[in-house]
Amino acid sequence: MPVVAFVGRSGAGKTTLLCAVVRILAAQGIRVAAIKHAHKGFEIDYPGKDSMRLREAGANPVLLLSPMRRAWLEEVAPAAEPDLWEAVASLGRSPIDLLLVEGFRAEGMPKIELYDPSLGQLLCERDPDLLAVASEGALSPPDGPVSFDRNDAEGVALLILQAAGLAPRSQGGGNGSFPRARGPLPLQEARRILWEAMTPERMAAEEVGLSQSVGRILATDLASPVDLPSAPTAAMDGYAVSAAHLGEQGREFSLAGTSAAGAPFLGSPSEGSCVRIFTGALLPEGTDLVIPQEEVVLQGEKVLLPGGRCVGENVRLKAESLAQGQELLSAGTRIGPRMLALLSAVGREKLPVRPRLRVGLLCTGKELRPLGKPLGPGEVYDSNRVFLSAALAELGVDLIDAGIVDDDPELLEEKLDRLAEKVDLLVTTGGVSVGEGDYVGKLLAQRNAIVFRQIAVKPGRPFLFARWRGRPLFGLPGTPAAVFVLFYDLVGPLLRRRMGESPSRERMRLPALSRMQKRAGRTEYRACRLVAGPRGEPAFHPVSRTDGAGLLPSASADLLALLPEESECIEVGERVEVIFLPR
Repeated sequence: MPVVAFVGRSGAGKTTLLCAVVRILAAQGIRVAAIKHAHKGFEIDYPGKDSMRLREAGANPVLLLSPMRRAWLEEVAPAAEPDLWEAVASLGRSPIDLLLVEGFRAEGMPKIELYDPSLGQLLCERDPDLLAVASEGALSPPDGPVSFDRNDAEGVALLILQAAGLAPRSQGGGNGSFPRARGPLPLQEARRILWEAMTPERMAAEEVGLSQSVGRILATDLASPVDLPSAPTAAMDGYAVSAAHLGEQGREFSLAGTSAAGAPFLGSPSEGSCVRIFTGALLPEGTDLVIPQEEVVLQGEKVLLPGGRCVGENVRLKAESLAQGQELLSAGTRIGPRMLALLSAVGREKLPVRPRLRVGLLCTGKELRPLGKPLGPGEVYDSNRVFLSAALAELGVDLIDAGIVDDDPELLEEKLDRLAEKVDLLVTTGGVSVGEGDYVGKLLAQRNAIVFRQIAVKPGRPFLFARWRGRPLFGLPGTPAAVFVLFYDLVGPLLRRRMGESPSRERMRLPALSRMQKRAGRTEYRACRLVAGPRGEPAFHPVSRTDGAGLLPSASADLLALLPEESECIEVGERVEVIFLPR
């Protein structure tokens, strides 16, 4: 049974929003139960009533039963906190689709926080279970949870349905029904729904060796177990000496010995002695600076060192690079080769990483042929499968490729069922539009599995999101250009989120160097090159003026430009959101 909590400070409006959401969900045929956390004692019985008299006499518990209602009244021993999950277990026999809880913010479950700045800071800002924030006027956080106006009960109700994997049982009208979309879903709305549906999987970490960790997602924060350097060392080749012995004018010193990396000078040089030292070597005891060898004059067995030097010159102090306990990497970091030098320098042999996400790939269409086979009339090579296999491998998932399935509804259902048993998430291509031969969309609709269908973008309008046997399913169109742009804008980032990876910085806003026209009412993707603007600033222009995101321009593009839904024309110099593409 899905459980979602409404949390927040006292007076933030939790109960008001919760009641509004319950009314909407109940009108959609969702069987909703509620649990409210009461911080003080409460009484719901009345003096003189038979039930109260029975309780006063010592009966415990007391059950009230009528043809329309029943109540369970029980006195319990005082406790620091009531046990939520014990209460949830007691609901097991009731026909419930969804449990909404008010309070219990310390428990591990999806949460919506009611936020009023006048009452204090957010309570759950760092809680990984935070689904959304509802406040007076939606907030606009750069990353993290979605934000709602606290009066947007319909939006919150829809979010809960998506997060719980539920679909309305009825399409009734009135105040309790969701507004039914008449056309494709705006891209921003689709992103919001998908972001909330693809919360990171809760899985135990596994340990791997450094050489096997590249591309994996770090499961926990890592701190340095040591100081780097562990003691003061020379920053360059020269002579180690004490500033107090050197004086302002400089003087001659005898050479006491040598300190090299891995072969330190043992002991402390006398007042008239210095130590020849090499970069990275430990600074001898009693010395506190290094004079570069270029500034030293050798006079037989004596060394003439210049004066007027400061303590610490040309010395790397203890813990100058890294202090013991200092954070190295945070949870959610994707491990790359550059990080291995740092990790090995502090002695890490193994890393705690998140398990790989298991992704099933199924391409549909009787016209598809694998590489190496001759093409018949009307047939094409399955370039989508080749691209997606490589792109998914680059993300570091465990890919199960189910191959190509013909346009056969029974075979399609059988393949999806078998695949869902082995994977955490499904990706399909083709058959998601609304035509006679679009069997993926038909099957998912018949099974009431579709969360949303069609988004207002070009290319990629037929994209759908569904749940099959409890597994999220991305239904991509069959057009290669659509598969390309939807993967880099939606599917790839959402898989990274599901894997627990921290939000990336692949997006920014850049000025256009070319005027581009489009149709209002949809977001349009354009394959573009990164170029220098008039003042040397980063800018972009389209690869092709006639084939916005086709295979040829996409293959040579540096980035995808997202021309906004409301615009009809992008003028020169206008800043547009772009997605940088991997090479």
